[in-house]
Amino acid sequence: MSNTAPDAIKAVIKERSDLFERNFAAGDAAGLVRDYYVPDDLEPVVSAGEGPALVGHAAITALFEGFTGAFEKARQVPRFIRADGDFAYEISNSYLTPKGGGDEVEYRYVATWRRCADTWRVDSDFFAPGPLV
Repeated sequence: MSNTAPDAIKAVIKERSDLFERNFAAGDAAGLVRDYYVPDDLEPVVSAGEGPALVGHAAITALFEGFTGAFEKARQVPRFIRADGDFAYEISNSYLTPKGGGDEVEYRYVATWRRCADTWRVDSDFFAPGPLV
């Protein structure tokens, strides 16, 4: 596997991340999950670092409803993206701005991207509070 992804894959991941940010800012958790994660029949998986992994759009949407209720925006900052064949791996930071003000909350995440019929989408996502070290 290459240490870096081709520019074309990086561009698609940037485009999908920008869409994630727009849906987050709009408070549209269902749209965020629909547009960012693989289709429900591929069983997308999210682990927020606490509790069991969440599988499927309904469970992931409920998670992001909590986040969009508490935070007004998310800013995704890619750090490392690698790709091979139909999969890509992203290690990055996300910064969430609380509703009503306050300091940004930093999260780190690892996302496994999968090439789908229409575009690249996140298959598996792990995130937790704190900086990427």
